Amino acid sequence: MTIEPLDISTELELAQPASERWRARGARLLTFGVVGLSGVGVNLLVFKLFFHLLVPATLSEDLRFVLANLAGVIVSIFTNFVLNDRFTWGDRVKGDRRDWYRRLTRYYVAASGAGAVQMITAWASLPLWVMLGWQIAGYKLAPTLGVLTGIGCGMALNFLASHFWAFRDADTPS
Repeated sequence: MTIEPLDISTELELAQPASERWRARGARLLTFGVVGLSGVGVNLLVFKLFFHLLVPATLSEDLRFVLANLAGVIVSIFTNFVLNDRFTWGDRVKGDRRDWYRRLTRYYVAASGAGAVQMITAWASLPLWVMLGWQIAGYKLAPTLGVLTGIGCGMALNFLASHFWAFRDADTPS
């Protein structure tokens, strides 16, 4: 029976008192949330830009919604990677440039899974938001609320995959 070595961050965490470990975990989760909020802003900005300006109006509203949502997901994944790599998991051991690309690839895989959850949830929740018919000054909130619902559902999956896989220490075996 082989026991896998702990990564450095786990060893450091175990050396700390429990209250400090919880504080550190809470700080990481809070930072992840702040980065995520910036990603929500990027996602919505790109979504709106594509939905209203870049995706041809000759396409159906459903197809425009899907394409604009996809563009928002792709761009926000990259901006979130850069911020999470620097701030949320900035304490992790970094390798060379090849390790940066490895982290980026892993993050895209993890966040794409979360993005798929986001898109499916957004699409599935859209009829509910349309049925509710909420508006502000004549502006239909359904597409925006659908995207926000999806973002919320993908966040937990993204954090776990990022913490345990995408941003683990560079010298930890795969």
